[in-house]
Amino acid sequence: MTSCRGILVAGVTNRARTQMAEGLLRGMTGNRIFVQSGGFRYRATLHPLAVDVMREVGLDIAHQSPSSLEGAQRQRYTYDVYVSVDAPYTNRTEGRYERTHAQQQTEDDDGRGLYSDPLLAPATPAHWSVAFDAADTREKWELWSPRDPTIFHEDSTRKFQDHLYEGEPLFMRSQLSLLRRAAKVSERWEVPEVAEPFAMEREGPQRERFVAARNALYEHCVRLVRHLESFYGEELLVNDDLVRRFEEQKPVKH
Repeated sequence: MTSCRGILVAGVTNRARTQMAEGLLRGMTGNRIFVQSGGFRYRATLHPLAVDVMREVGLDIAHQSPSSLEGAQRQRYTYDVYVSVDAPYTNRTEGRYERTHAQQQTEDDDGRGLYSDPLLAPATPAHWSVAFDAADTREKWELWSPRDPTIFHEDSTRKFQDHLYEGEPLFMRSQLSLLRRAAKVSERWEVPEVAEPFAMEREGPQRERFVAARNALYEHCVRLVRHLESFYGEELLVNDDLVRRFEEQKPVKH
């Protein structure tokens, strides 16, 4: 075994990229490190193309299954490494990362959603509460209302003019994920989304995107394992056959 207690790979759906990263890390380290992946909105099954392209390099991830990060949040101090796999900002589709308050995994819920008084300001719209990356940082907007007892006690109502600010999103707070804060080593990998096909995209082009994502994740995983070897002073990259297979696939530079 190793001194590293575990690696947590976080994503949005835990269906393709994070599952491939989990399989790569397990294969590279020979299962010497506990590796777990999860998503904040996980799907029921793995993407079949992810299983297919990983089998090409001798790794079988068919036995893996998508899971939620809710359990990992309760056991966040048992992981030494936290990695988030996110799409580049330039390739994102606005709306996929927006979630309502009820769908969010809040670590420090202060009970603002417990009030049912109809005179209170309405609930925060979804587009005012956005999950960035793998919910690493979340902007939380709070609507101003003098009838909200939590706002009344935290911020003096005498500082505002009620008729001007009623219902306005005046308070914004950025929250960093406790999963990342509790980790000794933290990284963020940018890998384009592959699980959802483009409009009119056939299986062949989508499979090529899976292969590109797998190769990109391999580079990230090798760099992470090398960093952990330096961090812990232990040999962790023990699967030389896997490294050789990836190196043979690289195009020859002339």
